[in-house]
Amino acid sequence: MYKALIVDDEQMIREDLQDFVGWKEAGFTEVHQAGNGAQALKIAADIRFDLVLADINMPGMNGIEMIRRLREQGCQAAMVVITAYGEFEYAKQAISLGVKEYVLKPIDFGELQALVSRIAGQLRETTEEERNRQFVREAELACAELLESAALLRREKAEEAVERLFAAQHALCQPLESVFPLLRQTIAEAESQLNSLDSSGYAARQGVFLELLQRLAACESRQEAIMLFRHLAAHLTDGYEEAGTADRSSFSHLKALIREHLEEDISLEWLAQRVHRSANYLSVVFKRETGENFNEFLMRERMMVARQLLGSKEHRIVDVGMRVGYANYRSFNRAFKNYFGQSPSDYRSQYGSKP
Repeated sequence: MYKALIVDDEQMIREDLQDFVGWKEAGFTEVHQAGNGAQALKIAADIRFDLVLADINMPGMNGIEMIRRLREQGCQAAMVVITAYGEFEYAKQAISLGVKEYVLKPIDFGELQALVSRIAGQLRETTEEERNRQFVREAELACAELLESAALLRREKAEEAVERLFAAQHALCQPLESVFPLLRQTIAEAESQLNSLDSSGYAARQGVFLELLQRLAACESRQEAIMLFRHLAAHLTDGYEEAGTADRSSFSHLKALIREHLEEDISLEWLAQRVHRSANYLSVVFKRETGENFNEFLMRERMMVARQLLGSKEHRIVDVGMRVGYANYRSFNRAFKNYFGQSPSDYRSQYGSKP
């Protein structure tokens, strides 16, 4: 599981350190040796070590310099130094490099074994914390994709999101109970989305959401939990599909509203306040109906209107920019050039007609 590197210029000491410590029992599956600092740096460049056990006083490159260079290489291993009573000045320098443990000569192998076991325990705690954090990240992404895929009527993608969630739960050694809060949260978000989209349709489906929560409370197996998530994905997709006709008819109103107010500082939140829907819901609607996210749609609308207005020289360029939502010429010029590959003035010179 873990990897250790022993660094000492005396071969006999290296062999004793490897032979008289129960590395495997502590969880170290690989133990490497280096006879000097330079050799240690070379080995550590190719292998990610969890523990480095090094003599401070070695010829050539001493242990402190070696640790400093290992840190510069990006080595995050726990550092343990072997030192004699007269070398405490070195030990003080080691503290600044993150060395928290030291072993006194002559070496007491019982104490060293206890130290190695303690470090292994710390590594296990750190590894578990990292796994937990990674699972939370991957699980949140999977649940968000489940919701988005259902809203976009992509049933296979929603199923894949469920598979990814449980693959992460298995690969990262998470207990089955870790997915239960995620399912409750996802159900709550799904209910909110459907209610925002079609309150009457949601009311007709609310019983199914309640049933899912009841089944979750009694869930005892991984397979049953997977089926609950799959049921949620299918139920939510069906809800969006049934509400789709009314939703598409209202989308034309959203587009018209945006076009009427292009000169304003438009955002999803701005639009959500005017149509009494959530910003998250509207984001999904734009992606589903146009294949673009909201900002891409808004930019395209602004640029199409700007190009049309620039075709006639009766409008000043700065006024065209203000008409499509840009408070100053510089920002409009930059946006137009990024979109069309030429400045507004160049476009007008090439394509504009006389007033």
